[in-house]
Amino acid sequence: MIHFPLLLLLSLVGCDGYKFLVYSPIFGYSHTNFMGAIADTLTEAGHDVTLLMPIMDTEQEKKTGVKLTKKIVKVPGDPRVIEMMRYEGEILKQIWTMEPSIFALMQIATNMTKSFTFQCEKVFSDEALMKQLEDEKFDVGIAEAFSICGLGEYPSQGIFDLIKIPASIVTFSGVHMEAIAAAIGEPIAPSYVPGAIAREGDRMSFVGRVKNVIDVVLDRKFFTNIFESEISAFRRRFGPQFKGYEELFVDASYVVTNSNPYLDYPRPMLHKTVPIGGIAVSIDPKKNKLSAEWDALLNERNTTVLVSFGSIAKSIYMPHKYMYANGVEEYPP
Repeated sequence: MIHFPLLLLLSLVGCDGYKFLVYSPIFGYSHTNFMGAIADTLTEAGHDVTLLMPIMDTEQEKKTGVKLTKKIVKVPGDPRVIEMMRYEGEILKQIWTMEPSIFALMQIATNMTKSFTFQCEKVFSDEALMKQLEDEKFDVGIAEAFSICGLGEYPSQGIFDLIKIPASIVTFSGVHMEAIAAAIGEPIAPSYVPGAIAREGDRMSFVGRVKNVIDVVLDRKFFTNIFESEISAFRRRFGPQFKGYEELFVDASYVVTNSNPYLDYPRPMLHKTVPIGGIAVSIDPKKNKLSAEWDALLNERNTTVLVSFGSIAKSIYMPHKYMYANGVEEYPP
């Protein structure tokens, strides 16, 4: 019995959480919300989490996506980025009435590529910020692959390398991204797996498969343009030896996606890819309590259908003639 208290005392080993740096540019609320959910989940588990948030869209500056994580470092937006985001905002106001145009789409894609590159330069050129983050001695860096600016792990390259973070995790707030899959050696099968921006399901005709291949190629090209532009910015600053974006993805320990394996289409995956779809959805009744205004609105009828168009097609700019669509009229209250 004498040894029991001693054994009990020896079993009380202190456990320290890891230090995480989550790189989350403010440019789209769904992306910010997803990264914020990851940060809060880690914080709730007892880890030390810091959020690094370059401000690309000043209208969303206060939307951090976090409730529990308190350490937030915001980086002011590059003036060129702010102007481009303003231009893009004016274009999106017309999205309900504008005619489909490949040229307008290409202009938006070009602006996004430049925006992420300029903002990346703004971050890694801030030597005081880089020194501040390096002194924190983070264990793991997490960044979304909409931009590769935050990726890299010591002694690789990237912002996480500049501040000597030894491990990195890639995330994406959508489903599986073809650009990442190709980089890490994960199979891409457009003949039977719908792409991320596919217009059809997994039962495709020959024409449907051709369209799916085109969608996969275009989606991959959109993201690789952003990645290559940012890599060029790093190489201009730090030299031509800077790794390509493919190697940054390969060096990452995991690729975490917002895909739900129960709802998504079956596809071949590596063990490196971890789907965590639904992490941003709260199932806690206390957290999901509605405000008095919404509670009263939803109690006016037995059934209410809420239609959301996301952050691209904002309903505030919807013409009145669209507000009572024929499809909705077919379902009387």
